[in-house]
Amino acid sequence: MTGENTGDDPLITRYRGLICDLDGVVYRGPSAVPHAVATLNHVTSRGVPVVFATNNASRPPEDVSDHLRGLGVAPRGWSVVTSSQAAAAYLAERLGRGTPVFAVGGPGVARALTEAGLTPVRVAELDGAPVEAVVQGLGTDVTWRELAAVGRLADAGATWVATNVDLTLPTPYGRAPGNGALVALVRTATSASPYVVGKPQAALFDLARARLGTVHSETLVCGDLLDTDIAGANSAGLDSLFVLSGASRLRDLAFAEPSARPTYVAADLSGLLAPGTPLPAPERAPDALSRKQNTAGSDEMLRSVVTAAWAVRDAGGVVSDDDGLWEKIEQQLGLGAVV
Repeated sequence: MTGENTGDDPLITRYRGLICDLDGVVYRGPSAVPHAVATLNHVTSRGVPVVFATNNASRPPEDVSDHLRGLGVAPRGWSVVTSSQAAAAYLAERLGRGTPVFAVGGPGVARALTEAGLTPVRVAELDGAPVEAVVQGLGTDVTWRELAAVGRLADAGATWVATNVDLTLPTPYGRAPGNGALVALVRTATSASPYVVGKPQAALFDLARARLGTVHSETLVCGDLLDTDIAGANSAGLDSLFVLSGASRLRDLAFAEPSARPTYVAADLSGLLAPGTPLPAPERAPDALSRKQNTAGSDEMLRSVVTAAWAVRDAGGVVSDDDGLWEKIEQQLGLGAVV
């Protein structure tokens, strides 16, 4: 599945489309991640389309697009898909046009349902309005009444779709409960289980790839979270680039299980423009770090550290999980701290 190694050519030239995460990859809150905007503009200027795929169901794609343009991302060559749109697409394939669907979450949920030809119903409209499905997404104003209605309708047989099950989400004040926390709350009061469309499930990646018009081998995923972006890419059969500009650190990558291991690793999104080398199978490089640490560049050193750790762990050995040690290794590799 990995694109052919073309020597010094940039990694992105091996692919015809890019699915890119947002928070921690392109921006952190209101500010752009260093090198991200320039890299994306270079990628799209070369004719490689980009789809930004986000688990955030609360904002409509237009709001996300405004944010990106405000950071300096060029106005053409990319689009945005959300987990709300993935949920709406899933239901639109199974329900008749105009079918009422209970919409829980921010404005992005109702907007996606409307655009898919379904009729969003809010909690105040439920009395006397039968619905065949429920879409539960995150919103800052979600109420107990809405959550209770989700459980009641799911128990009565309505199709329950969750946009994502991320337990937390980043805010300027630290981590806060995510949609997964609210889904778990509903599950304590019902015997039903939701169908999940967001990362790490394949549905959002499939929707993004359909937007790109690319086959699996032509598509690269870029993200900063192993258990959503990278595990999701693997579940969708796609190559992936893991970047260390977001919440996950080098220690997390070293301890990643095979299902959450990426194809490539880089400090940030500018790795798309470097001659990326796939992470080798761990058994091929059990002594990679000792062989290369004195002669390799920082990118090769980074790959060597990761593959050496994987090799030791997969062979049943012990790798130190001391946070201080891993932070020191990051500093030696020139990896900037997350801000």
